[in-house]
Amino acid sequence: MAEPDTIVMLRRAAPDTADIDRPGLSFRREPELGIAKLHLWGSKADARFREFVGIAAPRVGTAIEHQGLSFAWLAPAEWLVTGPEAAVAAWVAGTMAAGADDLLAIDYSHARAAFTVAGTNVRAALAAHCPLDLWPDAFPVGAVARSLFGDTGLFIARLADAEGAPRFRIIVDQTMAAYAARLFARA
Repeated sequence: MAEPDTIVMLRRAAPDTADIDRPGLSFRREPELGIAKLHLWGSKADARFREFVGIAAPRVGTAIEHQGLSFAWLAPAEWLVTGPEAAVAAWVAGTMAAGADDLLAIDYSHARAAFTVAGTNVRAALAAHCPLDLWPDAFPVGAVARSLFGDTGLFIARLADAEGAPRFRIIVDQTMAAYAARLFARA
């Protein structure tokens, strides 16, 4: 049996969307954001996270920054890693080079589309299509979640406010990027 090629270079396609800027709402593509997923198996996943990443794992529903990358809790023993595309790719390669049987790090940069949404009306625009409570008491800076956005899956992270207005990062499947943009265009 032939050995599969373990390195497959996939080209990132630019989302077929336009940035939206209007009073109270900004929807901007993040085309250079690297996106990866880390999955660890076994009963000591948080301890193994510390070994591989060098910091304690983020708590449920939160993200932490470390060495220019963000590590967000997705589910037990699963984390989303975001940051500059080259840094995420290097982190994935280095992590997989450890050769551990209890981990999988996958670069999803080519398969996801990321956007920053901000403004005084951003919560209303998100609430029109997402069931999460995104007010500061329920979803403070540093909070993360997976949810629905219209008819597609969504990862959302609360970022630091910009110009006195709330700001979020949303990540959807690349094939749903234009759909997400249409939802915001009509919000």
